[in-house]
Amino acid sequence: MSRDLVTKSLRDNRSGTIGWGAALVASVALQMAVYPTVKQAAGDFEQLLASYPEAFKAMFDVQGAFTSGVGYIRAEVFGFLAPLVLLGVVIGQAGRSTAGEERAGTMDLLAVNPVSRRELLLDKALAVLVDLLVVAAALAAVLLASNALVGLDVPPADLVTASLLAALLALPFGALALLVGALTGRRGLAVAIPIGAAVAAFLLQTLAELADWLRPWRVLSPFHHAAVGDALSGNANGVGAVVLLCATAVLLVLAVLAFERRDLASP
Repeated sequence: MSRDLVTKSLRDNRSGTIGWGAALVASVALQMAVYPTVKQAAGDFEQLLASYPEAFKAMFDVQGAFTSGVGYIRAEVFGFLAPLVLLGVVIGQAGRSTAGEERAGTMDLLAVNPVSRRELLLDKALAVLVDLLVVAAALAAVLLASNALVGLDVPPADLVTASLLAALLALPFGALALLVGALTGRRGLAVAIPIGAAVAAFLLQTLAELADWLRPWRVLSPFHHAAVGDALSGNANGVGAVVLLCATAVLLVLAVLAFERRDLASP
């Protein structure tokens, strides 16, 4: 590992990490501040949600009692917001790590340093992982603070586990961004393709809850294996976490192989 290269990557990504993290913390804090009001009007909210179509509830992972601490966080934080932000962090920074450097004309300068291409790519991947964990830690911190302040009554360990699983969910898409960037050198593709894959995976998991014929195919969705909402109830999917780590490792190996073989002088 090259400490200088990791430090450079962290410095390059600093503004994005701070921006994404601050936006997530502010959004979650605002939603948590509203929770006491939601809890007081529990009957009205439950009656309203009962009238919503199943497709809507499946999309935002509305399960059980919405006005309970678990149900509220599951729907308002981990149903859409937290995964979206963590995906934004990892895909944006992973796309910049390879294709972005080439676009800026700085990859050649990095490649002439006394480090192998494999080490270069892995160091950049490590920097992306660190930034992702920083934002996930900020998410866990605001949830733990809110849990104590507004009476969510969710076990702290489950909040931390759900935050880690949300970060783990983003990893395969970040590795895909590295792979596409290593193959093409085009930042637009390195960002667009993982975003498209994430949208497709999200829709597959959502629609599988509504259509029986799609249910067997949900094993192709990282959202299914992460099962972030279930972790809030103490039912973290350890096997799913291993599947996500294995998928990330495979994509990362392919990215390294592609990067080692690619002519960086080519567009």
